[in-house]
Amino acid sequence: MLPMLMALAVGFVVLNAPTSSVSAQTLNWSFAVSPESSELEVVNQAGTIRVYAGANPGRIVINARQSDGDPKISATQNVTGKVKVEVTGQGNVDFEIAVPPSSSIDLLSYRGAIVVENLAGAVRARVTDGDIHIAGLRSARVEARCTEGNVSFSGDVLPSGSYTLKSFSGRIEAILPADADFKLWASTFKGGVDLGAFQMKFDKQSHQLVEASRGAGRASISLWTQEGSIYLRSKP
Repeated sequence: MLPMLMALAVGFVVLNAPTSSVSAQTLNWSFAVSPESSELEVVNQAGTIRVYAGANPGRIVINARQSDGDPKISATQNVTGKVKVEVTGQGNVDFEIAVPPSSSIDLLSYRGAIVVENLAGAVRARVTDGDIHIAGLRSARVEARCTEGNVSFSGDVLPSGSYTLKSFSGRIEAILPADADFKLWASTFKGGVDLGAFQMKFDKQSHQLVEASRGAGRASISLWTQEGSIYLRSKP
């Protein structure tokens, strides 16, 4: 009798073992937009968001790869032409999104990296846990903020442009043209400020706080981190 009871117990355990996770799947959307004034908003729970200048100037093309969990993904376009992508529920979703170069984008991820490449429109990027990497930009307005992660920016500095890079616990790096014309405010609580080879006119200068200008100071650059360091570099 005892062997039979043990067999029944083992059978019970096997039948109630958890099932495997949902297999990966890819979803795709494509929206016709204005090449000059397209807008994109993405809200993701977990996963990478990569947005880049696409080959088709009149479309936003979205590829979403779900790798686990059971997230719900929606992609819609309103009457003004703005495209919004939103993820709800639990699970990891990675996005690859091609947009017209002049698109204005607003990206939010609670956990995961944000990558923006080769755009000329306004950029807003926010991450709770993850890095932000912005490269090849020719934009007059950039705002990148993260709580736990590093922020890097490489691009042109346009006259009257505004560039804000902030992280609570991470490194800030800005790579600018050697002839960039800007006014700088850079502050860190625990790290340091490294200006590289840039020659500037200083209003305030210490290891952790710099207020300075280069040229006429036409653009505004604001760099802040609570626990990391700040690095200003010139393009090769």
